[in-house]
Amino acid sequence: MTGDLLFPSAGGKRRIPNWRKIMNIFDYIPTGHKNAVSRRWLQTTTHMSDRMVRRLIAEVNKNDCDAELIINLQDGKGYFRPAEDEKNLVRNWMAIESSRTAENRMNVDAAKRYLRKDKKPRENELEKNQITMDEWLASLNGGG
Repeated sequence: MTGDLLFPSAGGKRRIPNWRKIMNIFDYIPTGHKNAVSRRWLQTTTHMSDRMVRRLIAEVNKNDCDAELIINLQDGKGYFRPAEDEKNLVRNWMAIESSRTAENRMNVDAAKRYLRKDKKPRENELEKNQITMDEWLASLNGGG
């Protein structure tokens, strides 16, 4: 994707790219943790909203190119492309993201429990011995 153009939209409403705003976010994100830039700096430099900056970074990370990655270690330094000798930082970032994913899963599970609290109890023996699709999926994922 390096060299490819990303097309920011106007609040997600525009399907045709605004040619004045076509950009490659890589032009603004340096290589190496010591050169990291803040999201505020990216907003100011690109003249884009915080949401658009985050969206462009997410698009880079979602693509299938093994050579491209933009990370933020949540250490106050900001975003950067990891240098070849910073694989340990990529592993740290993966741990941060995995933890965040687990926390989000717990929040979703709490919401499911909340929504289930008012459901009618199962009435007959056949229903009592059945599990829901969510319960079945959770058991496959080691959740019960």
